[in-house]
Amino acid sequence: MSIGTAAPRPFVCQMGPPCARPRATLAVCIALLLTSAAAAPAEEKKQPSEAELSEYKQDFVDFDVNKDNQIDAQEVRSQFKGDLDPRELHQFFIDVDKDQSGTLTLKEYVDYAATLN
Repeated sequence: MSIGTAAPRPFVCQMGPPCARPRATLAVCIALLLTSAAAAPAEEKKQPSEAELSEYKQDFVDFDVNKDNQIDAQEVRSQFKGDLDPRELHQFFIDVDKDQSGTLTLKEYVDYAATLN
């Protein structure tokens, strides 16, 4: 089963406010990766709706702890409080970080998140 087609399993975000809303998309992306770490992301381009785009942007802002408009592995790791396998986090960045900069831009994240719906 590929990540792009996997049905999201129930996921409890352990980050607390403001990410404790019903759906924390970055957390869902990583949770999906955790359930299928070896799977490749779907490459199909899908344009997110305005509501989805707004949600993705808010999730990105929630994870961007230092507000530098990029998400790095340390920021993701800190939000999961040790509940994230380093290999799975590394695979997530390989799948999402298309320019191989070591950080995720909003565009990279939105492009990836849109493939999960």
